[in-house]
Amino acid sequence: MLRLLALTIVLLSFSTLKVQAQNLRDDSVKNIAITDAKKFRLDKADFKMFKRNRRNFNSDYFKPAKADVSDTTLLRDSVYAKAFRQKAWKRTRTRRTVWHYAWVTEAVYGGAYIVLLAGVLLTNPENVR
Repeated sequence: MLRLLALTIVLLSFSTLKVQAQNLRDDSVKNIAITDAKKFRLDKADFKMFKRNRRNFNSDYFKPAKADVSDTTLLRDSVYAKAFRQKAWKRTRTRRTVWHYAWVTEAVYGGAYIVLLAGVLLTNPENVR
């Protein structure tokens, strides 16, 4: 009875274990793609088109070109291309325009000015009529 229970536990543990070892070559190729994608940047016209639909990372905007890669033989590698597209898409998706940063800066300075003005008015009540 004890042997049967031990055998059942061992068989169940083997059936539920799912080991997925990654290929070391794939990891190194992905790291190279991530490093190369950090230098990637869409031009203004493509960026305007991309802003309309930010969900599609398989678009041709993020296709690695010879100018973007450190080793041109990797252009034919599907693991490299997929990792490059994903990282370039993520980097472009979080990209902001100059006006975004101008509005954020203006809001921070305006908020700080209001807080300082309220502090001055609350500490000197004789200035308020």
